[in-house]
Amino acid sequence: MQTRRHGFTLIELLVVISIIALLLAILMPSLSRARGQAKSVVCQSNLRQLGVSLTMYATASRSWFPAWSVWHVWGYYGTPLDGTDGDDEGPAWTERLIDAGLPGIEIFKCPAFPTNVSVTYFQAAYAAWNRYDQRATRQATVRYSSEFVLGGDCTNPVFYAPPFGTNSELNIDDADMDNASYPGLDWSRPAHLKRDNNVLFGDGHVDGFGEFRASEMTHDTLDRGVDWGELEPGSID
Repeated sequence: MQTRRHGFTLIELLVVISIIALLLAILMPSLSRARGQAKSVVCQSNLRQLGVSLTMYATASRSWFPAWSVWHVWGYYGTPLDGTDGDDEGPAWTERLIDAGLPGIEIFKCPAFPTNVSVTYFQAAYAAWNRYDQRATRQATVRYSSEFVLGGDCTNPVFYAPPFGTNSELNIDDADMDNASYPGLDWSRPAHLKRDNNVLFGDGHVDGFGEFRASEMTHDTLDRGVDWGELEPGSID
């Protein structure tokens, strides 16, 4: 005698769908956090490599980190386009590192940023520009290297063209980000896990922060606990 096989009833299907939806609701935030954490780890690794490259450059350049200037379109240097379309003639600080045979473009970009942006890290410029009117920082002048902000995630939207940034006059892919005139770290726009920006320090270590901490960081080459914007121009000690 053959038994009659029954399919799922509508109620049973709805129960299964509800269970699947519940599981997805539970797992998706965890998966999203895992992806975000992975991007932060890659970013910190990039910044550590960048720190090594900057230190090697300074060692070979009488203690000077690579110089910065204004705006540099990524890919223009070394081509007939150099110095055109809003590009400042010559190399960006990132390109100076490449010229020295140090890193490639892959370590200048954080994976948490949009794919159409080539460089997403800034180099310290604030103290050198405001204290000495210089376009490069000298490593030998940094008194507290483990606290000195040498670079990090450039999350200030003024450095980027729309739609990612807010600088409507900027229509280039800038390769020369520094914090001489604008802070690179915008604490209201964390790059990682809606919480942190990764910061590279002068001694080469990298850590994530959600705010400026005077007890752990400084933007000044001479004094501790100096936030961006607190130095008076020309304040040489």
